[in-house]
Amino acid sequence: MEQPSIGRAVAREYDRRRQQTEQARLHRRADVYGRYPQVAELDRKIAAAGAEQLLELLTTHSGATPAQHLRQALQVERTALLGQLNVPIDFDQIRPVCPICRDTGIDQGHPCSCYRKILTPLLTAQANLRNLDGLTFARFDETLFSDQQNPTQYKVDRSPRAQILAIRQICEAYVQRFDSIEQRNLLFVGPPGTGKTYLMACMANILLDQGRSVLYVTAPLLFEIMSNYRTLLASYHPDEARLEQATALHDLVHHAEMLLIDDLGTEHSAAGRYADLLNIIDHRAGSGLHTVISSNADPVALRDAYDERLTSRLLGNFAIYRFFGSDVRLELNRRRRG
Repeated sequence: MEQPSIGRAVAREYDRRRQQTEQARLHRRADVYGRYPQVAELDRKIAAAGAEQLLELLTTHSGATPAQHLRQALQVERTALLGQLNVPIDFDQIRPVCPICRDTGIDQGHPCSCYRKILTPLLTAQANLRNLDGLTFARFDETLFSDQQNPTQYKVDRSPRAQILAIRQICEAYVQRFDSIEQRNLLFVGPPGTGKTYLMACMANILLDQGRSVLYVTAPLLFEIMSNYRTLLASYHPDEARLEQATALHDLVHHAEMLLIDDLGTEHSAAGRYADLLNIIDHRAGSGLHTVISSNADPVALRDAYDERLTSRLLGNFAIYRFFGSDVRLELNRRRRG
């Protein structure tokens, strides 16, 4: 489910649409009345007959009334007049952007098909993917990865290409079974340029297309978000706009359906920061939310870098996938030069 800030943004968009279509209706009516005063006069008579009809119904409690007959006759006259003038019969009616839900976002008790069209761009903007928004499984180029085995270097009888293809398959299955998959935490470890961020972005973009709430952050940015939130919250007179933004980010870290933390291990060491990460991991696990973390460090280095409780969470509560091989960005640069 989208976060409150996103929900408010969607509601504002529907409100904007309703205001816009109402203004358009008033403009069309003023235009027609200005060009054809006889239409304005006829509409005035119909409105007066409608008011008289209501009064008659309240006082006589009878069936058809003289005012009702008059109103019906005036409406027939109006339809004929508009036809003669070549004026659309609904010129004074609201023309909603979405005719299905009439810009309410609800269709028979469920979100309308237009809802996701509004929601997805907002989620994408919120997801913080920036230059990663075009990365998809369909654009994945396996030829960037070596198909040469090197058991001595990689400590496994598998080439980098075979490894990345196996992990890609796992990632695709992960998003396809997003609601039912048992292991919701993934840890990607390996050197820079071996595909970790790319596959994280692929998963994020598919989930965004599904209307899921996603947040992608680097580890340094994550800790900055947490620190900034605490600082503003403790301020005597914090800037309201900054506090609202900091609160929205803080809530998203804890409640987004998918949180992707990239480059763990590149942040400055601080015990408080690791306590933040531990709390985030525990909160999200307890809420059944999905968390994917990448690190350039291998599991042994992670054990050396972080305290025992955090290491226990990372190595015990996450499915760990190793990435290895040469930096594919070097191969991309070589191809561009060629």
